[in-house]
Amino acid sequence: VLRGAVAAVGMCSALASSWYDAMSAVMRAGRPPLLLAPDLPSDLVASVVAPEVPSQWSADLDYDGSFAGLVLENGHGQFHYDREGQRTRSFYSTTCRYFRPNATMMQDQLTVAGPDGNSSSNLTWGAGDDGVCMPWFGSGSKYRDMFQFLSFSQRAGAELVNGEWCMLWTLNLPTMGLSLSACIGDDGYPRLLNQTFGTDKFGGYAHMRFRAIRPGRPAEEAFTMSQACATSYPQPPCADSSVSTIDVYRIFGPPEPLLLDNRNGGDVLGDLAFVCTQGSGDVYEGKLITHWRVNVSNNFGQYELCNYDGKENECSGDRKQMQTVGRRSGQMQGVGPRLGQCSPNDDVGSQYSFPVAAKCPPGVRPGGSGGCAWGGAVALRTVQARCIMQDRGLLEACKREIGHAPFRASADIWQRAFASADPALGGCPDAPPGAAAGVVLV
Repeated sequence: VLRGAVAAVGMCSALASSWYDAMSAVMRAGRPPLLLAPDLPSDLVASVVAPEVPSQWSADLDYDGSFAGLVLENGHGQFHYDREGQRTRSFYSTTCRYFRPNATMMQDQLTVAGPDGNSSSNLTWGAGDDGVCMPWFGSGSKYRDMFQFLSFSQRAGAELVNGEWCMLWTLNLPTMGLSLSACIGDDGYPRLLNQTFGTDKFGGYAHMRFRAIRPGRPAEEAFTMSQACATSYPQPPCADSSVSTIDVYRIFGPPEPLLLDNRNGGDVLGDLAFVCTQGSGDVYEGKLITHWRVNVSNNFGQYELCNYDGKENECSGDRKQMQTVGRRSGQMQGVGPRLGQCSPNDDVGSQYSFPVAAKCPPGVRPGGSGGCAWGGAVALRTVQARCIMQDRGLLEACKREIGHAPFRASADIWQRAFASADPALGGCPDAPPGAAAGVVLV
């Protein structure tokens, strides 16, 4: 189906920038991005011959993608599209080999428009009682069709997809670090959708191939909310009410304050999971890493994303999440249920969130009558990230251990770097908190 000339989308470039910032924050935090339906710049010129996909259909889905240094392969599932009802659904099981050979995971994304036209998007990892719901914190913006970019695309030649020829249409937006393309069959239905976001280590991509296309309105049950999002968001706290003293690490750079308040951190293996997958290049090597010791209540809640916004630290999530220390397995790749919220996570380590709303006043111990979840945080040592990553060979050790978690050799390098300032013992010298140049948001 060909569409005549239409006016450019009435969205300002500032919205495109805010969308880019939101996507970057998600990727930095090691959370997979949604299938993209971005705000488009207002100065785009519509194509006079661009295709428009049919408004309602379903298909079998083959998926490959990447985010935050992790590659997802051989995904298979279902895709449902209802432009008239302003809703889409995709779910698939994929393979990720970074920590364990052939580890599999289920991802489920549901996006719908409410009565006011605002979009609600939920991403679920896992299924059933083991699923964890992660609402998209950009929800509240107007619903955007994931194929709207075709209005501004250019013909790029024919391709063969699953034995069928189709016409490729592309739109590149370098200022947004975004490239979109779709291959449209003679019947008007897409056989392929490609999305590439970012150009650095925070970037990612999604390649979707559609098979066995079924025209017509998808069944209503195709848009039923996942069990995790319908009944278990956020996941309830763990049953353990004891208190522990744990060691955590976080990478940062000034002017970000040297605080755990409203920030994420990880134990040795947990922060390794972050650094090994995302630590390449100068962005993090020019930063600092601090070793903290902190008292926590072990009734961990669902992990929340915490970032420095250029002015202050902030966490995003449900109000209930802000009452506990959040925990997940390293990059959500462990074998424990509920993404490792209540598991020891001995395979890939644990990553934590420290909402300031759950912080104990001075002199108050976590748990008990105080109603707080963490406190008494002490910064023990701060070192240059480059010393660990390059000078002590951490990143090379990570590469050698891919597919064989836990990364014991990498963990040994990490621990020796903080245990001593003596290079002969594998140590790294102390670095003042203001020693790094630039700013990094993690």
